Amino acid sequence: MKKNLCVLFMTALLALGILSLTGCGKSGAPQEKGQAPQEEAQAEEPPASQEEHNGAALKEQAEGTTVYPLTVTDSLGNSVTIEKRPERIISLSPSNTETLFALGAGDRMVGRTDYCSYPEEAAQVESIGTFRTPNVELILSREPDVIFASDYMEDNVKQQIEATGTKVIIVSSNSIAETREVILLAGQVLDLGENAAALTDTMDAQLTELKETLAARTKEKSVFVDLGSFYSAGPGSLLDDMLNQIGAVNIAADTGETWPQLSVEAIIEKNPDIYLSLYPTPEEIKAMSGINGLDCVKDDRIIFFEALSAEGDIIQRPGPRVV
Repeated sequence: MKKNLCVLFMTALLALGILSLTGCGKSGAPQEKGQAPQEEAQAEEPPASQEEHNGAALKEQAEGTTVYPLTVTDSLGNSVTIEKRPERIISLSPSNTETLFALGAGDRMVGRTDYCSYPEEAAQVESIGTFRTPNVELILSREPDVIFASDYMEDNVKQQIEATGTKVIIVSSNSIAETREVILLAGQVLDLGENAAALTDTMDAQLTELKETLAARTKEKSVFVDLGSFYSAGPGSLLDDMLNQIGAVNIAADTGETWPQLSVEAIIEKNPDIYLSLYPTPEEIKAMSGINGLDCVKDDRIIFFEALSAEGDIIQRPGPRVV
């Protein structure tokens, strides 16, 4: 069940939701360091994290014209060699489809899943089934050069496809940094490195602007994320990373689980400032015994994104629209 929740509720756009409903939050931007007396006024740069270092290295590799054969490492550590520029591409996840179109590779797509609903042009691409168990026969009939899949692709499906010589690249994003890396990786594989660099630069600028806005206008808020039955998003999830990025406090952060199920007593004890729901409606939340006594529920500090709505899609997908 937890794995299914991971698929259903991968997330983005939380920051704008919190800001618009409450006007409250806290910037995740690093504080400026003090300067020693009688020294030149030069701000000390904080050390780069491993994710930032990896992202910078990948961006440097991705920029410019791709030279084939190209060997890349996917999110699961698999080494994949691309012999020539891929002209026929299949996407096996909605976030991959969004990324490919944003990079300018939509005209090379020959297959996508039933759930790939954005952008509108994706509807013109033939569907090959679901991302977990796609129609292998239909995939092979499309004669793809490369397939971008998620880590929920079944091993036997991957093996059948790879046996034909088709390249399969598994990508997984559980943070904004990993989302950037996937975009840069796709750009490198498809010889669209400059587009990928420009796209990630735009995302970086948007996130910086958002953090600066929050730093100037808001204060820290705690958040409970309800994915249904009080399952929540803990450490290692994209939603938890988004909360960290904007300086909000995730009340499930100390559980040590990516998809923990919190008790009503634990939620009441944490007393979150914001109730963020991706499944139960505000009306259902207000009818929950115990939960309806929370200050955030009584004061209507509830943010609700319907899972199958267009707005809910943005929240679930770690793609170019994540910021």
